[in-house]
Amino acid sequence: MTAVRAWLAGRSERERRLLTLAGVCALVILMGGATIGVQNDLQRLRARVEARTLELAQIRRLAAAAPGAPDTQSDGATLLSRLQAATDAAGVAERVAAMTPAETGSETSPRLAVRMTGASLAETVQLLHALDRDPPMLGVPRLTLRRHPDDPRRFDVTLEVAAGRAP
Repeated sequence: MTAVRAWLAGRSERERRLLTLAGVCALVILMGGATIGVQNDLQRLRARVEARTLELAQIRRLAAAAPGAPDTQSDGATLLSRLQAATDAAGVAERVAAMTPAETGSETSPRLAVRMTGASLAETVQLLHALDRDPPMLGVPRLTLRRHPDDPRRFDVTLEVAAGRAP
């Protein structure tokens, strides 16, 4: 280290400025290359996740259409698993506080009540889109939003989910 300082001290002021400028340029180029590399890696990872998500959706469609598949309109366990898949797809599984059978459901048309805590409005909309996207669709006959007492941008959400479109 002292040899480098001695060498720099032997350089003129102009040479030291040029060396500093060259060092800064090299650092900027290295940082830019690292940033581009990280962005490319993230883009590849996103593409892999999207491909796996599409593959999973196709497998679920094929499994639902397979002969001997349980009737999704009357099987409460299937409704629960489809609801769980929708919460996972929407990225709100960690917000779900409870999934219980709804009081208004019947044997022919089971319903589940889902309670989420601290969900943002965007997360709630994502869940609703996931429920609408999942064939056959899950209907939402009842939805309740209450502002979170600590954060007005967060809500405690209760929704009732039924197999098929909501009446």
